Amino acid sequence: MSETIFPWFQPIIEVASGKIAGFEALARRRGASGDVESAADIFRNPARSAQERLDVDRSVRYQALQKFSTLEGSQFLSLNLSPEWIDNLQGSDDQPTLSMIEELGLDPRRVVLEITEQNGSIEQIQRQASRYRAAGIGIAYDDFGTGFQQLDRVLAFTPNLIKLDLQMFHNGACSAHKDAILQMVGQMGTQLGSKIVCEGVETADDFYLALQCNASFVQGYAFAPAQPEFAEADSTRAQVRKLLNSHLDMTVEHTARAQWQEKSLHSSLLALRDLLVTGKGDAALQNYHPSPGIQRLYICNREGDQTSPNYYFLDGAWQADSSVIGNNWSWRPYFYQLLGSTDYQSRILRSSPYLDIGTGQRCVTLSLALDNNRVLLVDVSAPKQFGGSDACHSELMPRMNGAA
Repeated sequence: MSETIFPWFQPIIEVASGKIAGFEALARRRGASGDVESAADIFRNPARSAQERLDVDRSVRYQALQKFSTLEGSQFLSLNLSPEWIDNLQGSDDQPTLSMIEELGLDPRRVVLEITEQNGSIEQIQRQASRYRAAGIGIAYDDFGTGFQQLDRVLAFTPNLIKLDLQMFHNGACSAHKDAILQMVGQMGTQLGSKIVCEGVETADDFYLALQCNASFVQGYAFAPAQPEFAEADSTRAQVRKLLNSHLDMTVEHTARAQWQEKSLHSSLLALRDLLVTGKGDAALQNYHPSPGIQRLYICNREGDQTSPNYYFLDGAWQADSSVIGNNWSWRPYFYQLLGSTDYQSRILRSSPYLDIGTGQRCVTLSLALDNNRVLLVDVSAPKQFGGSDACHSELMPRMNGAA
């Protein structure tokens, strides 16, 4: 190969500290104009033989490790490793990366191998990943979300890091759907014990998206492109602190506004509860004009069976859909958690936000006791939850009018 391929290093920033925690080694070359450009296409070019691509890959990997071996401190180096190369490993002693690390005197705990989403034997990936991890090397799953052959791979070797490219959310994704997927990835990482790395962070809004999926690390042009030298660990602290302060201001304001709206809604629901306790069905509702956010309401018995129609307010009048009577909702957390509360009569419980299938709107369901035998459930439009997921929670309500 006539051209020279060499590594540059893009910082990976830890959100909590604001420091550069590590670097990803990226292949670079000189373009026709003499400018440095990405050489990533080499590894996807079918015109080049597999052996040629493997030789380039290992050369860049060795150069990166060699340069990194001169960097003191606790930062880590992240290297891309294709399953294609893993499949080419033959014997149990065929561990080129481990040999490089040992030769250069590097602490393997400061190295992370990123396994990308390409063809490759899951069994071989799992076997080699276990050997790398046994040697102290961290494992990252790269480009999560770009295909559909991924959950089996995540389960196969449970990576230390899951890398999510935020650029995939810039192509016309519905805001509610985007939020749901980001929160899902964040929750999955928490449950698996894997930290989330959001790459492709190019703007402040991208950074806030990363926080929304509980990212531990961020990477992208908003902080620094790949560079020939290692950036100072503290060089990003001030920028991250400024972004976190802005995020805190926005989330506090959003939370205060949401709580004010929720108190108003709860007052409306208390009035509704009084009407339903003293009256019956349609007749009781004729004297109640709901808050704008209320979409529908219905009543269940303590077994979770729906005993009333779905009531919804349309064109200034209450409408009823009786087709749902008999449905059972006992398996929903906002139902059984209410029944399990020791203060059942004085508690209102709110579900996690969800996207209503019928209306396409973001909703929550509120549940509260009407009496010892009946539970009122109310579906309410929910504002966008800025900056993170919203867990199911409950709070105490005032006593009913006339209660001792």
